[in-house]
Amino acid sequence: MRVARLLLLLLATGAFWPFVSTAAAARNCVMASEDRVHAAGQDEDAPPRFSSAFYRLTFTIEVSMDGLDGRDLPVSVESVCGIPRARAKEAIQLAGADGVAVVYAATPVWVGRSRLLGSAARAAIGGADTATLRVRLARPRSWREDEDGGKVPTFRTLRALVTD
Repeated sequence: MRVARLLLLLLATGAFWPFVSTAAAARNCVMASEDRVHAAGQDEDAPPRFSSAFYRLTFTIEVSMDGLDGRDLPVSVESVCGIPRARAKEAIQLAGADGVAVVYAATPVWVGRSRLLGSAARAAIGGADTATLRVRLARPRSWREDEDGGKVPTFRTLRALVTD
């Protein structure tokens, strides 16, 4: 009986919060698919559109990367996780799309259980092929341009975990 009370107390105080949030994020993932534009109900050539609420979300994206250019990291979004069910149709527009993740000097970069700082962090993220990024989507006026001059979704990177 005491163990059950202790467990309830720990759950109520948030001691298991990292485990709960990870499990919740895994359930709310949107994966890249061929029909992502049609599923979102938009024209293929139209830029993605998001609600005001979507720009306030912090979520996780799994990306493949192609080197760091200053603080801009060109990415291809493989999946978007940690999105509320009500915003899943908006997240579909990001899964499978190209974008730019802005990596600031203060952005924590992790490789396994080790946090890297300074030039080691920049080297790790610049040379990696894949990562899991904790991000917030920037407003369209702040979006970067791709090599064709078109605006692409741009993310403010809050945390980076190099996975390969």
